Amino acid sequence: MATLGDRIRDLRKQKGLTLQALAGDQLTKGMLSLIENNKANPSMESLSYIAERLEVERNELLEDIPTNELRRLLEEVEQLYTQEIISDELIGKYKEIVEKIKPYIEKMPFRYESARLLEIYSRCSYHAHQDGWQEPLAKAEEIYESLHMINQSADLHIFKAMMSFTEHRYSEALDTLQRSRKTFEARTGVLDPLKKLDFDYYESILYSAVGDAKNSKRLMEEAINYSKEQQLFYRIDALYRLAGFQAILSEDPTSKDYYIAKLRLFADFTDDEEIEAFADAIEIHYLNSFAHDYEKANALIDRNLEKHQEDKIFLFALEKGKALYGMGQLEEALAWLNKHQLWEFLHHPYDLSMHYEKDAYLALIYMKIGKNELAAKHADIAKNLIEPMPDLPYKTFILTVYEQVTS
Repeated sequence: MATLGDRIRDLRKQKGLTLQALAGDQLTKGMLSLIENNKANPSMESLSYIAERLEVERNELLEDIPTNELRRLLEEVEQLYTQEIISDELIGKYKEIVEKIKPYIEKMPFRYESARLLEIYSRCSYHAHQDGWQEPLAKAEEIYESLHMINQSADLHIFKAMMSFTEHRYSEALDTLQRSRKTFEARTGVLDPLKKLDFDYYESILYSAVGDAKNSKRLMEEAINYSKEQQLFYRIDALYRLAGFQAILSEDPTSKDYYIAKLRLFADFTDDEEIEAFADAIEIHYLNSFAHDYEKANALIDRNLEKHQEDKIFLFALEKGKALYGMGQLEEALAWLNKHQLWEFLHHPYDLSMHYEKDAYLALIYMKIGKNELAAKHADIAKNLIEPMPDLPYKTFILTVYEQVTS
């Protein structure tokens, strides 16, 4: 943390002043050197004189964290901070951000830069499973509210609602989000378009998490139509992914094709290969689990594995194993299924149910190759995992496998 002397020296150098030039006719060069090296404290009169010559407010020199230092820190942190799909790599980056901000936490002045840093610190700490994020989050919200920064306050409300989601308290998350939405709609009359899309998107996710597919689909379609009307692309790829997957569960292949096509167009428009990979992942899942066209699914998987190599294994290992099982290539299927790992950052019942199929497929393979104890073990694992999940096709499949293996 910069001292008073450090701040004076840094500002002097930024302005290209020598010690003698800053000292002027009211301080000696030697006294100023002592002040900059923290070997002497200036009187308030001298401090006012130094501040005037540096063209800053005296309070900025006295602040534990002056404005320019705070802004530099925020600029550095914003370059590191991204909100994307959680991964081990991203968690490592979040821990780095936490360490950069932590020395400043207790001494931040009451201003926007502090609120944003406190918000980022809280988000990163929470996702990195580190303690001490609650108080900085509350302080960030207090500053945003005092500055009447409605969108930033709304972001924090959404974040708090989604904490319950990540802890699998889905009904609580939905109730919290809806209460927050009503609060901000009452305060503003009409939500900012981007914030409306945020609320629509997360509310749609939470409706599906509690098993209300009808309201989930309604909000999702409203958000997509609103984006078109407003000519906004914000969250449109996530909405298309959600819509495509919902169409699969609704046994509506026409809508599935429509949304996947939209997703591919958006991937081309943005030149984003990751969006294209997610579009393929939705199609592959449909081909494996619903159309049972394993050869076509396998060809599409191989095309992606060739293009993306190891960085997209998490998207395709399970589906590769399922496709090979469907094609009768049991040993190869077993190898791919064992490559699959349940991503710890998955929280939606849809995602969890899909991934719980792994042990059911392992059970089927072990049963076919005569390893009945292993078959029973994995069938039991799949059954115990899926039982708390909603009644989706994955649950039906897993429980059917369990009956086959254990009967």
